[in-house]
Amino acid sequence: MTERTVYDVAVIGAGPAGAQAAVSAAHQMRHVLVLDAAPITQRKGRAYWSKSVELQDAPVFPGITGPRFVRALREWMDAQPVRRVAIGGRERAVGIDRRAGLVLHVQRVAPEAGERAPAGHLFRLEASVSPLHRGHAVERATFFARTVVVASGFDDLWPDIEVEEGARRLYQRYRSVFRFAGNRKGWHVCIRCDGHLHVDEHLAVLANGDLAWGIVRGAQDFTDRMTILTNGAAPDFSAPQTAVLRERKIEVITERVVAHIGKSTDLLGLRLEDGRELYFDGFILDYGLTPHTDYFKEADGWAFKRDEDGLLYVDEDGQVLDPEGEPVPGVFAAGDIVADQRNLIATAFGLGQNAGLAASDLMREW
Repeated sequence: MTERTVYDVAVIGAGPAGAQAAVSAAHQMRHVLVLDAAPITQRKGRAYWSKSVELQDAPVFPGITGPRFVRALREWMDAQPVRRVAIGGRERAVGIDRRAGLVLHVQRVAPEAGERAPAGHLFRLEASVSPLHRGHAVERATFFARTVVVASGFDDLWPDIEVEEGARRLYQRYRSVFRFAGNRKGWHVCIRCDGHLHVDEHLAVLANGDLAWGIVRGAQDFTDRMTILTNGAAPDFSAPQTAVLRERKIEVITERVVAHIGKSTDLLGLRLEDGRELYFDGFILDYGLTPHTDYFKEADGWAFKRDEDGLLYVDEDGQVLDPEGEPVPGVFAAGDIVADQRNLIATAFGLGQNAGLAASDLMREW
């Protein structure tokens, strides 16, 4: 029987958190698997959507755009290829093996005879390694690792503006044009990241309740001209919030938004259901998020401590916590998937390094 490869660290996700976790673990002489879903799915982290706006908070890649940033991260990981090294007379593999793969299932399994597994745990990861197309069989592959770093982030929820139900998947007609600041004149999802692009300009805020309140409260650092659009929903603000909005002359419009108004790749305004057309200098939305952790199935016994959005709580080593607040052996998390952290690239790098080093520490024999 062919001996199966067991990686020291499996990293799910290849954004800044996943890349940093992988590089940090590889520098500790670990054999690292990185499963990158972006080549075969539409799952791409927030950084990707900044197509022509240069990223300002990527500390080791200043002034770089989203697609170039993704390529740079891959080149960074690929510069640490797997090689064989001998330490103390024992030969082992070290370095990064980056694969295109969408993780479908993670299970804890028993090691086979002779397989080294710290604390007696081993993980089996099943992934789709071919593009997902309706009517085509999914090509799957199975990988094994002694530890897992979850760096798969989340998807920002998208409002129902010009959304069509396709036969294959939810198709977003303007995803590639206006979504997530395709240039300076597109949708933004982070006022901290992009507020500086619209100083003293009129901002449209597509959100409601506490989500909208968080945006306008942060936006006051950049402008005092804001309009909230709840997109057909009744306003969901507390009495104190409503009083402040009124005092600050922040209008709340409840009419549903039905269309974008744009020219080339520039988003200029929004058309409402009643036919009105409203024009703004900048656009920011928050409809919540969907965490990418569906590969941890409850039927397999996985249970984690999560916040109201489903993000994972971790300890000081980046180890994921169970519902009682105890560390889950061998499972770490980094980047946007971590609860109570700022969703910034610099933060993702720091969390990734912490998780990658902590996972590597478990490989020590004494």
